[in-house]
Amino acid sequence: MNSNCKAPKLLQQLVEWEGSFAHEVAYLENPSGLFLGLDYSHDGYFCTPVDSIPFASTGGDGVHFALLTDFGVVKDLEEALVIRVSPMDHERVRIVAKNINDFFSLHFYNESLAWNEFQNEDRYLSHLQEEQSRESNSEWFDHDRWKFEKGKVLNEVKNRFNILPIEQPFSYINNLRIERSFQVTVNTLDSIGTKQFMPAVSNETIEMLALVRHLQHTCSGDKTLIDRIANDLRLLGYNHEADSLVSRLFI
Repeated sequence: MNSNCKAPKLLQQLVEWEGSFAHEVAYLENPSGLFLGLDYSHDGYFCTPVDSIPFASTGGDGVHFALLTDFGVVKDLEEALVIRVSPMDHERVRIVAKNINDFFSLHFYNESLAWNEFQNEDRYLSHLQEEQSRESNSEWFDHDRWKFEKGKVLNEVKNRFNILPIEQPFSYINNLRIERSFQVTVNTLDSIGTKQFMPAVSNETIEMLALVRHLQHTCSGDKTLIDRIANDLRLLGYNHEADSLVSRLFI
């Protein structure tokens, strides 16, 4: 997957909108609360899947979001699954949305759920209650202004882009992950797994692609193995993925 992939329409629209709307919510670092833009480069964290294209960053602890192409099977980025990559966490890679439109619906209305992992829905609801109890002004933070400007952003994205909340967001994510589990051919340490391709490829290739996921999840330092796998990827036409693998693990 390379820079020939067209950026999703909503992402383009939000990037343009932020540029013109930022002055109206000056207390926010940026209107969306994310640093937006497709990154086609081979650079990235060791655990950023080589078959994904980052498009948003939180700006903290390396947490970012990317569009999963399933090793080039998904040609239209509008249809790509959205994954959250958290390099500092044990659960480094997790699926969070069916597509980028759903992601922004989740992000704008359920940011904590999009950014974090919760063991169950009760833990998530408890987290929300704790957050609300801490909402107060201080010497260094004007919470009232922050909340007012966040409200302006929600009004904008709702009316301008028709971005609406997802009903039962915790169940939405959970069901999406269950659906993915039934689609994969080989389970992998990063929770994503590998799927059978159309047209079908050999089982050996599927296993090799699964190994790529394992190597990234464990931040493998086996340079001989990484070089061999990268060469095999290139022979199969996965040039971008091979270059990304080498760049992200040879650190």
